[in-house]
Amino acid sequence: MPPDRKQRNKHHKKTQRGPIVRPDGTVQHKIPALEARDAAQLPGVNKLKAQLRQARRLLAKDKLDSGIKVATERRIKSLENDLRLAERRGVEKKNGQKYHAVKFFERQKLLRFIKRTSKEQAEYEAKGKEKKAKKSGEKLVEARIMLNYVLNFPNTQKYISLFPVTEKKDDADADDDEGKFKLPRLLSKTEDLDKSAQRRLEILLETKRLMEAGELSDKPEVERRSGVIEVGSTKDGEEIVEEESEEKEEADDFFDSD
Repeated sequence: MPPDRKQRNKHHKKTQRGPIVRPDGTVQHKIPALEARDAAQLPGVNKLKAQLRQARRLLAKDKLDSGIKVATERRIKSLENDLRLAERRGVEKKNGQKYHAVKFFERQKLLRFIKRTSKEQAEYEAKGKEKKAKKSGEKLVEARIMLNYVLNFPNTQKYISLFPVTEKKDDADADDDEGKFKLPRLLSKTEDLDKSAQRRLEILLETKRLMEAGELSDKPEVERRSGVIEVGSTKDGEEIVEEESEEKEEADDFFDSD
């Protein structure tokens, strides 16, 4: 014989909607404090908007209990903060996917350049060619600034490429061997910069400042090869790129999210 309604109700607890008012008059929020959550735990934008509409309709009711009113106002404030975070997360995800390929290829170009130039610098130093070693060192500094630019560019903004296809060959370093990647001069202030180039220069200079202050690593290629970017730390003596697994690592990196 099927159970009647009373028997069924014994096994099903009612889900309480809204805030919980304790006997002492204090209010327990069902939503944890904003600081206790990370972005991955936030609901989607549409769900948050629906919850906001529901909370605002509740607040608009007449003769609302004072405890529930206070709790609902706090809930609305919390939901508004969550909505801002969720919208930001959506922009970051969209830009991360949109610019993943271009950032990957620019990162690989810079990693190869840093590896090659580090080797050249060591050879020049071993042969006592101080001027050439110094010049290689200057190139390394600029390449590492550019690598940090790629690794730390905010996903909330449209990515400005370091090496757009329209880049003139005259802007590259003419001393590099023919057929090899040539590092463009992007950290020098020049006239007639368009808006994107000006913004790129500003971010590069800010990246340089953060590296000099120790807030960004001065050897980002080391942290990148180990899969972790540790702000303000370096690991002297480690190989920039493992020769045997370079191609495999590059293929794996392409599928990593930025």
